[in-house]
Amino acid sequence: MEQAAPVAAGEAAPARSPARTELLWLLAVLSVTIAYVPFLKDLVDRWRVDPYAGHGMFVPLYSGFLLWADRHRLAAVPRRRAPGGALVVLGALGVLAAGRSLSSIMLEGISLVVAVAGLVLWAQGPRRLRAAAFPVAFLVFMLPLPRSIVRAVTPDLQNLVARFAGVVLSAVGVPHHQYGIVIELPRSTLEIAEGCNGLRFLMALVTLAAALAQATQRTLTRKVVLAAFAVPLAILANAGRVVAVCLAAYYVGPQAAGMPHHTIGKGVWALTLLPLLFLAAALRRHRRERRGPRRQPLHSTSGWKDG
Repeated sequence: MEQAAPVAAGEAAPARSPARTELLWLLAVLSVTIAYVPFLKDLVDRWRVDPYAGHGMFVPLYSGFLLWADRHRLAAVPRRRAPGGALVVLGALGVLAAGRSLSSIMLEGISLVVAVAGLVLWAQGPRRLRAAAFPVAFLVFMLPLPRSIVRAVTPDLQNLVARFAGVVLSAVGVPHHQYGIVIELPRSTLEIAEGCNGLRFLMALVTLAAALAQATQRTLTRKVVLAAFAVPLAILANAGRVVAVCLAAYYVGPQAAGMPHHTIGKGVWALTLLPLLFLAAALRRHRRERRGPRRQPLHSTSGWKDG
């Protein structure tokens, strides 16, 4: 009986340690949430007013859906807490402070993604973090393009679109004069504005392609191929949209710059999804053809499954 007390005390001590760790982690989550409230308010405002950020509001929803849909697989991954995740969170908060001092919403957003990864690492361990890597990393797409990048690449994109439109108009026999970002037609003059740089289209399509790649492809190579395909596709589709507007202005008249302009843009967006979906299906089919059908085991009584 004299030895029972030390044994009981020794057994009770480990039981309290996980509870303290869990409490400490919950306090860290609360502190991180409070620290990021100003950034989240700014981010929501940017989603509402920034034309290059409108797609971002759907990104956290999709990440949350992926985690929920994959919850059983994630739960099957062994959990092993990693206290080093606390250091990752502290580093993320340091990046957050730097982003605020530099007024860089991109830097603040990246720090949030790192903080989420650190919290997952701390509470769930490295194996579960790897299993949930895509939903966490996908949060980067919720961030708006920095205005410095937009200003830097817009002139080149405008000139590229104008030259492309000029070549196509010449090929189809439409009389015009193209100089710089201006295209003169017989009855109207069109200027390739900043909104025609295609960056808004590009960001939305790349985000969609990354989500589609994760949902349809199994290997990292095919995921990267599908997501990367969205870049030239978006640039070409935006240039095609401008050409369509020029043709509408030539055959219909200057009024084509109004509602038909927006209708053409939506139509081009819908058509652009077709080659993206086609490539996704082709990559999956190519994978299945390379694998080939599985042979039925000699002693199987339940048939074979096509994995």
